[in-house]
Amino acid sequence: MFLKFKKNKKEPLVAQTLIDFPSEVFVAGGEELNLREATIADIPGLVAIEEAVYNGYAPWISRDFYHELTQEKDRLYLVAQKKDQVIAFIALVRRDLAADLHIANLAVLPIWQGRSIGSYLINTAKAIAREVGLGSISLEARRSNDGALSLYDRQGFMVVDVIANYYVDNREDAISMVLDLEH
Repeated sequence: MFLKFKKNKKEPLVAQTLIDFPSEVFVAGGEELNLREATIADIPGLVAIEEAVYNGYAPWISRDFYHELTQEKDRLYLVAQKKDQVIAFIALVRRDLAADLHIANLAVLPIWQGRSIGSYLINTAKAIAREVGLGSISLEARRSNDGALSLYDRQGFMVVDVIANYYVDNREDAISMVLDLEH
């Protein structure tokens, strides 16, 4: 079901056009976690996750997340939380020209990594892509991000390109990957 806006009485208005994602509980690393749509109130937590993952540097700052969460385009940002703490997130964007679902960002707090949370988020992205009729998922990852590259490899993503000097902060190359969902 496609929605223009979704309003929750407890959360601020957020643009929402990809799908209506109902909150769900899942277990990762023996812990019960909640997966739900991100809201503007989550932005400080999203930036904090990025700072933890990138040693104090946040590639996406509050302004970037605010811009993304308020777009009236095909986006879906999900957060995984334990009690009231956001511990991971995934940013999904439907790209019509490429006819795919693009993982624009995915991050898990370092102390929660290795508990299959990233895998769960990617599996959720696979289900969403199928639900909206897309046959592939794409992403870029830093060449130095061995943990992420290993996760994407285990999930079936294939390297399709290396984009030189992709990241603005340090001119690092990006590994462009695609997962074909039709096979």
